Amino acid sequence: MTAALIRKSDIVALPTYRQGRDEYVKKMIQYKKARRVRFNNDISILFENKNTVMFQIQELLHNEDLTDPKEIDEYIEIYSGMVPGAGELSATLFIETDEQTALTELLTKLKGIEHHLFLVVNGEQIQAKFEEEHDDREFTTSVHYLKFPMTETAIAYITNGSYEHEDVKLVLDHPHMNVTIPLGYDTLESLAKDLA
Repeated sequence: MTAALIRKSDIVALPTYRQGRDEYVKKMIQYKKARRVRFNNDISILFENKNTVMFQIQELLHNEDLTDPKEIDEYIEIYSGMVPGAGELSATLFIETDEQTALTELLTKLKGIEHHLFLVVNGEQIQAKFEEEHDDREFTTSVHYLKFPMTETAIAYITNGSYEHEDVKLVLDHPHMNVTIPLGYDTLESLAKDLA
C-alpha cells in the first residue's frame, strides 16, 4: 500500500462543505466509532487514515473560516503526516478529562507513556512509535500522534478476513496504568482496509 497523500484537490470548498456538513459529520461520527478504542473513561486511541484526517482538516477550515490557499496548504502539510504510510497503522492517543486538576494529575502520572503502548497481533508485539517523546519534563501531553510499524506477518493476519477469530489487542503497560483491550470485529475490519 502506498501512502494516501492529501492533495488540495481533495479539500472541498468551504461554501460547498457547509451545505453538506451536517450529513458528513453524522457519517464521520459513525465511521470513527469503529476506529476509536477506549482504555478507560479518560484515555482513548483513534486509528487515523485519509478519511479521518480529511475530516479534521475540513472541520478546522470550517471552524476557523479559512479560505486562504497558503493557510490551507499549511494545514494539509501539517496533518498529512497523520495519514498512515505503507505497512503502518496511524493513531492519535487522547488523555482527556473535564476536570483540570484531575487532568494535570493524570498527565503527571502517565509521564513516559510513549514507551508503554503496544499493538499485539497474534502474540507478536509491535511497539508504538510516538511522534514526540516528553522525557525531559515531569508530565506528558494530552494528545499524542503515533504509528505502529507493522510486520508482513501482522499485516497478513489482520487482512485475512476472519476478524471474529482474530487475536489483536492494544496493551498499555505503564507502571500507573496496566490495561489490555482486545480489538473488536468492526475495528479490525476497518484497519484491514487501511493495510490492504
